[in-house]
This record gives sequence, structure tokens and C-alpha cells, in this order.
Amino acid sequence: MIKSKTEKVLFKDIVRSCTFKKVEDALLELYPDQKKLIKGYKYVFKTLKLMRHRYSKEGMIIDIERVGRGKNAYFSVSGVCTQKGIKQSYALEYTPWSEWLGCEVDKQVLKKMTKEEIAAHCLWEMTFAGFTQEKIRREINILKKRVKDYKEGKVKTIPYEEVMKRLKDKIGKVSSE
Repeated sequence: MIKSKTEKVLFKDIVRSCTFKKVEDALLELYPDQKKLIKGYKYVFKTLKLMRHRYSKEGMIIDIERVGRGKNAYFSVSGVCTQKGIKQSYALEYTPWSEWLGCEVDKQVLKKMTKEEIAAHCLWEMTFAGFTQEKIRREINILKKRVKDYKEGKVKTIPYEEVMKRLKDKIGKVSSE
């Protein structure tokens, strides 16, 4: 059961108060291209229902916003922390699922969306890098290795100005053909 509007609602409360069928309906309405991946979402949802939550040390609050209008609109799911009066937004896709469960859901989001829509948006975001925590950990390790290789000078980079010049040259050739 979802708590009253004055109490904190954690993502675990959302997950535990939903059935997957209703979350699936919301997911396919919001992200129709995800139909072929529904089994993966179901696995994650069932895993979340059984998992223990871990509170966010930073006091992360899940925020979901519609960005843009019309055909180009999309939803942004992020974690928001307020420290020393300054709001900072963070990407959550690589956050451990137990921490997702321990995050509070923004009160404005609770007013604007159904619990199934909130669950659908969060499932979509949290599976960005994979449908298992092991797959997500592997992706994190790949990213860490790339950063390490860059810092050690093992990676050839191209300065921004050079990339822009190459693009401009290429676009110029395409438009003149």
C-alpha cells in the first residue's frame, strides 16, 4: 500500500504495490518499442520484489520529467540530491538495484503519474545497460577500463576542433554532390 502524501514513498513501496501485468501495460504504452524485451523487464521486476532495499547515503530522490513536446518528447529519469541548498541531478542507470529500491520518489512525480507508470519509467532506466546486475557490472568495468586507458595515454583522441572540422568538410562534400 502506498503511504499518504506527507510520508516518504520509496521506490520499493511502488514496486511492491504493483502487479507486473499493470506495469507491463504502462511500459508498452510509454515505450512501445520494448515489446520484444518484456521477459527481461519481468525478470527485473520479480527480482526487485524479492530484494532488500538499501537507503541512499546521499538522500537521492527519483525524479521523472517529460522533456520536450510532440514526437520528440521523452522522459528523463534521474536522481536528485540537495546538498548545501544546491540541487544536483545524477544519472541512475548504473546504480545498484538495491539502492534504487531505497530511493525516495519525488512527491511531484507521485502527483503526476500512476505507480505503474513510475515503475515502468524506472525499469526502463535501470535496465539501460542490461537486464541483470552482472551485465551492468561488466558494463561499468568496461567504462572504468576506458577511463584508465585514457588517463594512461593508451587511447588516441581527437580534439573537438578537429572533429568539428572533419564533420564540416564531410557535410560540405555531401551537400555539394
